[in-house]
Amino acid sequence: MLKMINLNKIFRFNKVLSNVNLEIEAPGLYVIYGVNGSGKSTILKIIGGIIYKNDGKLIREGSISYLPDKFSMPKLMRVLDYLKIVADRSYLDKIEAIMLDYKLPNKYIGSLSKGNLQKVGIIQALLNKSDIYVFDEPIDGLDDNSKKIFKRDIMEILLDNKIVLMALHNKTFFNDLKPTIFDIKDGNVYEKRKKTQAM
Repeated sequence: MLKMINLNKIFRFNKVLSNVNLEIEAPGLYVIYGVNGSGKSTILKIIGGIIYKNDGKLIREGSISYLPDKFSMPKLMRVLDYLKIVADRSYLDKIEAIMLDYKLPNKYIGSLSKGNLQKVGIIQALLNKSDIYVFDEPIDGLDDNSKKIFKRDIMEILLDNKIVLMALHNKTFFNDLKPTIFDIKDGNVYEKRKKTQAM
């Protein structure tokens, strides 16, 4: 479960989030839409424990796997070695198959393109068993094949009755999964449409 009650966040006298109320109790896909600078990433960073709220209440129950919009990884490690370190032990024998699905080469991380770096981040998040999965603009920079594979993986998470929360610019890619949509504007969150049917 995730719940924000009258939550505020201020950066250098700039109020980024203003009395945000957001409630996620049931398993399913939840999507936050908003323009750049609207506060999408700030909400996810607070949920992920990366930054603190100024006031209000955050209720977060269950383990979280979080992919931020910007992340760093050891540049001198190969992809497979890195994923073996960060993955849940139960996934170790699946890593190479997942890399193959995403067409991710086992190169040094520092030599990867932006799109392949994004794939590493996504796979890292997927390789941890969690109750809540949080993704900040996960499909940015992905090729069409990887977008399809990622959607398939999200469907599998949803079938396992987990919560998936994403911040997105693309307003149509996940529509067939019937997400609950939250619009964010001027630091406020508005629920727009609820998921209408189960997976």
